[in-house]
Amino acid sequence: MIVELLKDFKKRQKAKGVPCWICGAPSDSREHIFKKSDFTRRYGDLPFKHIGGMLHFKGSNQGKNVPSSNSKIIKYEPIICSKCNNQTSQPWDKAYEKFEKWIFENSKLIFKNRFIPLELVYGGEQYSIQCSNLYKYFVKAFGCRLVSSGTSVPNDLRKLLTKKCFVTKLRLCFSINETSFALEPEDRDNFLGVGDLFRLNSKGLLNRYFWHLNIGWLTVWFFYDYEIPCGVGAPWVSDSACLYLGVFQSASIEQLIENAREQNNGLLLKRLEQIKSNGGFKIE
Repeated sequence: MIVELLKDFKKRQKAKGVPCWICGAPSDSREHIFKKSDFTRRYGDLPFKHIGGMLHFKGSNQGKNVPSSNSKIIKYEPIICSKCNNQTSQPWDKAYEKFEKWIFENSKLIFKNRFIPLELVYGGEQYSIQCSNLYKYFVKAFGCRLVSSGTSVPNDLRKLLTKKCFVTKLRLCFSINETSFALEPEDRDNFLGVGDLFRLNSKGLLNRYFWHLNIGWLTVWFFYDYEIPCGVGAPWVSDSACLYLGVFQSASIEQLIENAREQNNGLLLKRLEQIKSNGGFKIE
């Protein structure tokens, strides 16, 4: 049974003045909700006004202006220390940056094969080390999301960050979001979104979670001690050289058409109806 849907970062932000969840030192650093490289690779490092501006949406609220990739709007409150953010986690961040860059430069190959070969991403001699670093990047992202909602990070996740070999309850899955193919390729690749964090009550213990990140057409699922649905991809804990992808729809073509009608968006409606008449979403 779902007992809580954690939506509002700021209302549930209890991290000010608490220790860094990674090492226990005082928290004095703001981690990006997405990697800064996710923004700079897409839009550059200038203030976002040079691309006409950027809006940040949360729930049904009106979008807020995001001045730049260093804006507090796209960062957590201080929940980790400067050393962990700027030194300890740097190998993890760099592994993610290389991963993210490779998948969008090789999207057609991925769409054809439906898997991501990490040996090609990182090179034959480095991929085993980098698989672990990539996994730890996502552990950091998940840990920050938990702490930002006032929830403690499970011990197995804290401990694995310092280990080469580990056992954990966190499973990652990777999916192609078929609905994103209703967008133009540039918009599809540039979309960034954070899912709600769900917490499950198991015999009175609130220790089972799932969450997701949208990175362009790729959705990364986080299942902690949680049953994995069919179709979202093979579970991964840095134990495989390939990420086998699932496919899902965040909204059907019929739902998108209905929304376009309600918004009186004629251009979008025409495009969506054309997609429907051509047989629906096509991953290409």
